[in-house]
Amino acid sequence: MVRMLRILLFLSVLSGFCSIRASAQGELDEQHKIFFRNEKTFAFDLNSNGWGANYRYGKRNVARDKFLFEGDLNFIKHHKEDKILSIRGFSLKRFVFGKTNYVFDSRFSVGYQYELFEKTDKGSVSVRVFGLAGGTLAFLKPIYYHVEKGDGTGEDTVLFHNEIQYHLIYGTMPYFYGISQISILPGVYGKLGLGVDFSRSDKRVQTIEAGITLEVFPKKLEIMATETNKQILPVVFVSYRFGKVVSGYHLKDADEGTLP
Repeated sequence: MVRMLRILLFLSVLSGFCSIRASAQGELDEQHKIFFRNEKTFAFDLNSNGWGANYRYGKRNVARDKFLFEGDLNFIKHHKEDKILSIRGFSLKRFVFGKTNYVFDSRFSVGYQYELFEKTDKGSVSVRVFGLAGGTLAFLKPIYYHVEKGDGTGEDTVLFHNEIQYHLIYGTMPYFYGISQISILPGVYGKLGLGVDFSRSDKRVQTIEAGITLEVFPKKLEIMATETNKQILPVVFVSYRFGKVVSGYHLKDADEGTLP
């Protein structure tokens, strides 16, 4: 909830930023403009349930429209995760009590983008809306805990179970411990958003995006053993996207203005 409130606050600031940039319009932009505008961009995402990154290729359809092809990698957290400090020995390790799996997903989607307002003056912004849909694969990697045996006869490495008491835990084992036991859960995915491109160069892309995503899986994603897990994941996100505009025209040098 706190993360979502921060994202909503960010959206309010973004709206004010767009108003300020729009009021600065008026000076003509004399840069050479690419007509057949395709885009190759990367983005860093802050999600209400984690964080991630993606690559997007935007292929020009008509004047303000683009077909989108996107691939994502995201790390997913449970909203009830809370790290505590081990009080066992002198380990001083922090861990999430009750967490059973690290979860990350890989998403592949196609979609459509429409530019509501295009850049006309120098220093102006463009505003676009977009939507995508596709498939997702969630990877669940079991977490092993380093604990003292309940009978006090030594130490052990175990998966989380309800008989573990937090004061017996030294910490979790290294991330790649148990990597061979990863399980995969397929699902479907959708994304809706709005972006504001504020780049001053016509051949570069610098965009702040915000919106919602929805992932649906055939069963619950087992992240926590001590909390309720979900199979439908609605998420709010904000992204910083950057990249370049390239020509989709066969006379590329002429379109990009690079002829000698």
